[in-house]
Amino acid sequence: MYPGKTFGLLAFLILQVCPFETTANWSGWSEWSMCSKSCDGGLSNQKRRCYGNINCAGPGVRYRHCNTRPCSGYLLNDNARICNVHNSVGSTSAVREWSPISEQTYPCFVLCHDLSGNTPNEIKTDKEDGTKCSSAENFYCIQGECKRLGCDGEVWSNKVIDGCGVCGGDGSKCSTNATRPQFYWQLDWSPCSVTCGTGHQESIIHCMNSRTKRRTMDYFCDREIRPSDLTGECSPSDCPPRWEISSYGRCSVECGGGIQRRNIRCVVGTGRANLITVGSYQCPDPIPITEKACNLNFCPASWQTGKWSQCSVSCGIGTQTRSLTCVKFPTHGIEINVSHSECFGARPETTRACSLEACFKEFFSVPSIVVDNSTFLQTQRMKKVYLNVGGKAILLPKQPVKIRCVVKNMDSRLIFWTKDDRLISVSPYKRVHVTPKGVLKIKRTDPNIDKGTFTCMAGIEKASTYITFQTKKKAVKVAKSMMKHVLQEVPSLDKPQSDKIPGSHDHLRSLGGNSSTLAEYMVSDWSACSRSCGAGVQTREVTCGVFSDKFIKIVSVKHCEHQKKPVNIKKCLLQDFCPQWDVDKWGECSVKTCKKVGKAVQRRAVYCTNGNGTVIRRSKCQNVPVPTGSRECDNADCKVEWITSKWTKCKPHCTPRGKKFRSLSCVWKRTQKFAYSQCSSLPRPQAWKPCKSNCKKECHDHSRYCSLVGRLKMCRYETFREKCCQTCKRVTE
Repeated sequence: MYPGKTFGLLAFLILQVCPFETTANWSGWSEWSMCSKSCDGGLSNQKRRCYGNINCAGPGVRYRHCNTRPCSGYLLNDNARICNVHNSVGSTSAVREWSPISEQTYPCFVLCHDLSGNTPNEIKTDKEDGTKCSSAENFYCIQGECKRLGCDGEVWSNKVIDGCGVCGGDGSKCSTNATRPQFYWQLDWSPCSVTCGTGHQESIIHCMNSRTKRRTMDYFCDREIRPSDLTGECSPSDCPPRWEISSYGRCSVECGGGIQRRNIRCVVGTGRANLITVGSYQCPDPIPITEKACNLNFCPASWQTGKWSQCSVSCGIGTQTRSLTCVKFPTHGIEINVSHSECFGARPETTRACSLEACFKEFFSVPSIVVDNSTFLQTQRMKKVYLNVGGKAILLPKQPVKIRCVVKNMDSRLIFWTKDDRLISVSPYKRVHVTPKGVLKIKRTDPNIDKGTFTCMAGIEKASTYITFQTKKKAVKVAKSMMKHVLQEVPSLDKPQSDKIPGSHDHLRSLGGNSSTLAEYMVSDWSACSRSCGAGVQTREVTCGVFSDKFIKIVSVKHCEHQKKPVNIKKCLLQDFCPQWDVDKWGECSVKTCKKVGKAVQRRAVYCTNGNGTVIRRSKCQNVPVPTGSRECDNADCKVEWITSKWTKCKPHCTPRGKKFRSLSCVWKRTQKFAYSQCSSLPRPQAWKPCKSNCKKECHDHSRYCSLVGRLKMCRYETFREKCCQTCKRVTE
């Protein structure tokens, strides 16, 4: 046969027979995966794929140990930490907090429940691959199950490392004259914690390979004889003198600039953290500073008072005064007086009453001040404004004013006045002074000075009038606005009238107007309805006022008793009915709505109505609290059970260490609906069990070209022997 024809025939034969080979071949191994744990021993794995219509022989995944160094700071298998990984996961409307269920004995997974009561409220979380799960050797958690892992990286492999360091060996490969095993512990020391003086160093223990003289994984060394961790002293060299500096102490003052101090000394170490003080000249320059400035901010201003003066009278009731200043300390030790407006807090009194022996032996009644609690609004200039003490006055600038203090049971000569707690002079030459009859007189008001509270004091009694100012333009505008709501005709503010103020000082001057001026009722605008739906009310303010071309005075309602008082409240209705929620009766507590063991859910319809039974859009009731539409109820028929599927066939085929599997489901007994994690309190049925699948290989030809394989003597290749078993057997015989 010619070589060219032989090659062509061989190629044809391979194309026809070899396709059977690819149906059961492994791919190459993948790269090693990332380690399942960062410390305390995890697992990394490689995987490969089986190409073909039948199972490939051997495992599809293999493992190796990684990151075997011990963890520090926390326990990696802590159940609470494993459950906390799920916190706030799976819900965007509420925070979820997961915690392990108590009294768990599962070696490779943790059952967690949600403390916030959300649904689902239980989950199963696998522990990390490589976690030790049994007191027996070489048992580790792999994909949530406790499995034995051989030194060859195969699950359920019985192979272990022998004394010679050989995986699956029998110890026969060791040299009989060896003085140490292949793997042993070696102790080294870490660098000293200090570069001078006395420090410490810790032992570093490695597992070494005696053949390669290189470090290897701790897994290969005998943990029973591992040396203990040690800590020892070390002293590389003597330390030179250095400065020892303490922390700065507290500032000497809280504000205004103070000093902070600290201690320094030149020291040298004598071993074991002992220090001795030496001369400062031995330490390096520069010498550290011992003082620094602090709290440089200005101190806030504060009130300072002087001593009380003697009583102003030698008998009877008088007054005492004292000085009051506002003081600031811009720098420690320096004091300056500033404006009273810079001081905060309660203003101390500068005037107080004092009582000495009565000037007259007769019995006197207790003094009382007649108070006029009215509001006076000036709209035009007047020759003089007469007021009684009490209430409030809004005046025009540069206006002469007299304020009387009517006191019963007391001589008016004993009355005195204060302005913002400062005693007012009795000298008639002062712009503001008190007359011998106890009347306060302001010759020409100054808004910058006279705005404030004027107080009349009679013995231990006192009454005040608050004076403020506004422009004529603003006063007229306010007055016109107020008179829009007056119920009777009043004089126009635009028409000039007489400035004369006739009548008695006791009544008309206290009102400030003509004898013909009568008080009238004045009302404000009606308020908005108190309710947006259903019956509500509207209110308005009703006051009594005296009106003239020169002023408006809000007085007591008793001055308007000659008129019928306007109503200040009335009913209102913006909308007949108010939207409200209505509910139906609770539904049945049925086993169809089981939620927990012994608990079901009841539901009821909730809908929005307009109050008369008509159902409207739910958005109309959005401002009304909505009733709950569901609640838990007791149902003893809400019971759960585990149900299982049939066992699968033994896999993989033709192996003494196979497995059968079945699925587990937690369901409600009555409805057979999924109950998810409600079966956690019940014993969990076995989900898999070992099995054997022994099969005999039959010797058959699987290609019609097997006769050609025999003639070309291709049976010496294993691939052709398997695909053309019967032909090759006959040829070899």
